[in-house]
Amino acid sequence: MRHSPAHRLTGASILAVLAALANPAAAQDATGAPHQTLDSLEEIVVTGTRLPMTGFAAPTPVTVMGEVELQRQGVSNVADMLNTLPSFRPQSTPATVGIFSSNAGANLADLRGLGAQRTLVLVNGRRFVASTIAGSGNSPSGSVDLNLIPTVLIERSEVVTGGASAAYGSDAVAGVVNVILNTNLQGVRGSVQYGLSQEDDNREIYATLAGGTDFANGRGHIVLGGEYSNNKGMGDCYSRDWCAESYNTISNPTPQTNGLARQILLPNSRTATASLGGLITSGVLRGIEFRPDGSYFNHDYGTYYATGPAFSNGGLFQSGGSADPVNGFYNNFPLMAPVERYSGLFHAKYQATDSIELFMEGSYGRTNAETIGASARNTGNITIQRDNAYLPAALRAQLVTAGQSSFSFGRVSNDIGPPVAEVERETYRLVTGAKGDLSDDWQWDAYYQYGRTNYEQETRNTQITDNFARAVDAVDQGLFQNGVANGNIVCRSTLTTPTNPLVAGCKPLNLFGENRFSPEAVAYAYGTAWQKTHLIQQVASANISGTIAELPAGAVSFATGAEYRVESVAGSTDPVSSALRFLTSSGQSISGPDIKVKEGYAELGVPLLKSVPFAESLSVNGGVRLTDYSTSGSVWSWKAGLSWEPTDFLRLRGTRSRDIRAPNFFELNAPASTSFQFLTDPNTGGSALTSVVLSGNTKLQPEIAKTWTVGAVVTPVDDLQFSADYFDISLDGAITTLGGQVIINRCAAGASDLCSLITRNAAGAITSVNNANLNLNTLKTRGVDIEARYKLALGDGDLTLRALGTYLFDLITIDATGASVDRAGMNGAPTSQPSGLPTFTGTLSATYALGDFTGTLQSRYISRGVYNATLIGPHQSGYSPTLPNSISDNRVDDYWLFNLNAQYDLTINDRKVQLFGIVNNLFDRDPPNDLPSSFGVTNPVLYDSIGRTFKAGFRFSF
Repeated sequence: MRHSPAHRLTGASILAVLAALANPAAAQDATGAPHQTLDSLEEIVVTGTRLPMTGFAAPTPVTVMGEVELQRQGVSNVADMLNTLPSFRPQSTPATVGIFSSNAGANLADLRGLGAQRTLVLVNGRRFVASTIAGSGNSPSGSVDLNLIPTVLIERSEVVTGGASAAYGSDAVAGVVNVILNTNLQGVRGSVQYGLSQEDDNREIYATLAGGTDFANGRGHIVLGGEYSNNKGMGDCYSRDWCAESYNTISNPTPQTNGLARQILLPNSRTATASLGGLITSGVLRGIEFRPDGSYFNHDYGTYYATGPAFSNGGLFQSGGSADPVNGFYNNFPLMAPVERYSGLFHAKYQATDSIELFMEGSYGRTNAETIGASARNTGNITIQRDNAYLPAALRAQLVTAGQSSFSFGRVSNDIGPPVAEVERETYRLVTGAKGDLSDDWQWDAYYQYGRTNYEQETRNTQITDNFARAVDAVDQGLFQNGVANGNIVCRSTLTTPTNPLVAGCKPLNLFGENRFSPEAVAYAYGTAWQKTHLIQQVASANISGTIAELPAGAVSFATGAEYRVESVAGSTDPVSSALRFLTSSGQSISGPDIKVKEGYAELGVPLLKSVPFAESLSVNGGVRLTDYSTSGSVWSWKAGLSWEPTDFLRLRGTRSRDIRAPNFFELNAPASTSFQFLTDPNTGGSALTSVVLSGNTKLQPEIAKTWTVGAVVTPVDDLQFSADYFDISLDGAITTLGGQVIINRCAAGASDLCSLITRNAAGAITSVNNANLNLNTLKTRGVDIEARYKLALGDGDLTLRALGTYLFDLITIDATGASVDRAGMNGAPTSQPSGLPTFTGTLSATYALGDFTGTLQSRYISRGVYNATLIGPHQSGYSPTLPNSISDNRVDDYWLFNLNAQYDLTINDRKVQLFGIVNNLFDRDPPNDLPSSFGVTNPVLYDSIGRTFKAGFRFSF
């Protein structure tokens, strides 16, 4: 990686701090910490059931990440910590949505790779209002941005890696993330930290402050907390050497004769159908490229493989040659979107009587993110008429001789500049309620919750498609009207359709060369798109639980409750977006009827045996929930579980459940929005920039999942604990959009029902694809989660080892035609596809505590895999270069990453101070750079694209 001299010094300084912390004797005499067993970690109240249970006694697997882990990793939001768990796929983070302006900067939780919309996020066991709007597959709508949950008061995060709809309702298909807050904080605590990458970017400052105190003579308690984070983000692909190699797949139309694969993975890829100054892509002038001053030369296509007749046997990319020094698909996009975040929270409780507690909780969060989109990349789809006034006369003469009236033209308009989107997302949440005891073993609670998300997006410098076409069609007024040139260059439309109100203000746009146009022409052809959306969620809930009977093996527990929920969305947008006239925009404003949900549940836990041969304990539990949606009617979810402890060191557990996810507001009511993607038409073999229209569907039905888990927990000694859990999830009727390319491919393969979603012009070329939400797919995933912890005395301190891993057997998508793709072991994220997941992902940490010093070395491992599960490479069985899905290299090597942190505790005037330092990606490991995707040349969902980073700071409490 490229290294900044100034920040080599900064990095060396932080390494020096870590070295000093690693030698506590240099600061003061070491004092041995008392050795503790893992028993002290076991007794917790877990998510996944409404019945109180101990963590490892629960039939549902639960992974707990506590405040200590949060602090050691030095993360500024809970998502960064969760994404270190192998069961998560960090599909939507500032590193992956930087190029998708709809939800720029969002941090979502995606368990099992099934999509963030299928992971339920709770705060203190209660739903959190959604904060993402209609987005891409990377950043789905109706999900919770974890940036908006303050981390300063997080006590722990509990992750249920299995279905939990019977306990919590819709969305808990892949599992649940329950963020538990510290509502009993006494005193004041805070922290300040600063971090940056070795490349002098990704600078971040993060500060927190929280306090808690009693009031009303100890009958009440209030906690307040707030935090601020500002990450400056990173540059584009060309800010990293590994990315600047610009790998991409280049199509090969003649594998039968040259022996090469259908797709060839090559470095130095450049756009072959567009250039910064413009490139003619068809007819007798094909290959004429324009210099910045408007002069021209013959383009050198270098290593270039055609894809069909669409651009006179021209493909999208070439390697080498005289193409522009940067790839128009990779420059501008930030590798990490800048995000500024504010959040705050309060919790107050008051003991009104000996048996009734009143409580109120509120939070506020705001994120500001900016992303730079693609400069308008018209790859051969601009039509230039022969009488264009800016066309050099010599070229016009060649067209006349050849009898051509027009030609296709491609241009990457960096001189006009990329669209810049600014996104502000703020969330308010207020909960008020009461809880109490009905008797010694019966408890109740009831609450009302109001949540609101305000979303605003402004995207500057966005191409207005029809205005752009009018501005490009420039003619000499005199020559057009009477055949005698007068040098007055105007838009043709001002002469042919002067009464059209959209023509008013049209100024001719000269695309031959760079910066050869007037500001007035750009102002007419480009504009600012804006969107405002408000999401409101209201919840009223009441619950009761207790003991209904005593059996020889223990108490029979019962819980029941009811919930009423209303969700509404309203929005507005600019007139140009409403008319779908921008090249890319969020489209029309959203509206639709409120979604009203009524549901009730019941859960029962029955102990069957206790302290008998082959059954230290044996218990079962089950739950059922009936949910009625105003949009789709009633649906049942249920769950049954068993926990059996045949000996005091072995516990077996299993669950079977039916889980649901109802369509969210955006999936039902999303208005038409337009984006442009490069799609290949199998009828011609050519690729072109094509309009893809995304829209909602009010006829969607709930998704239904069948889930079962079975596992074991082994504790041979107090200091060693191991668990392994098998999971199997099969979800039918998955709400999805197939994607423009998949719709085209399936239509060509005979799926006639999908052909109706494709629009072609009179010449047979595809002009648009309707990518509507449909209950189309079946999703299946199977695998095994493992977790192990071992604690031992080492010298005068303690060494704690923790390992987590997920071995994935399947991650299958089956669409309506029966075609299936298994993305288990797919380490890439090819364009128009979601990221796959590795066959094995593991995290191993070793923490040594000696007196006031604690240090942790963490290692993360990603197994080898393939780039694209739909392609086949030479290392795979059955490969042949003549296969339509062959690729020259489909391998991805395994990947190790190491992180190091250390902290040292001080006491100054009865105030506790902790100094800490962190180095992530300790050995500066580059990601694989030959995995072309929508993000660039790698897959940032799985791999670190930042490089070595340093953080240092201090925490205090009193």
